[in-house]
Amino acid sequence: MSRSKDGADQGSKSGSDFLQLDIGQAPPGGRTAWLADRLRAAIADGTLPVGSRLPAGRVLAAELRVSRGLVTEAYQRLAETGQVAGRGRGG
Repeated sequence: MSRSKDGADQGSKSGSDFLQLDIGQAPPGGRTAWLADRLRAAIADGTLPVGSRLPAGRVLAAELRVSRGLVTEAYQRLAETGQVAGRGRGG
């Protein structure tokens, strides 16, 4: 998935390192909402520039040590609100 605006892939950053995510900060039972909120904040502050790709779900899940389903659900929440747009398997 990428940001919903047109644009090419901006850089080769991946995973949670550049997003400075720490799943330990998530409230119990609220990890999906926390992750979606942190990604929204990264979009709003430009950490994830327009046209850039979100980290691969498998990579982000492995780095945060959470299930892929949790990451997929967070990405889906962003897509439902129009903050990101999927490109199928192309990112």
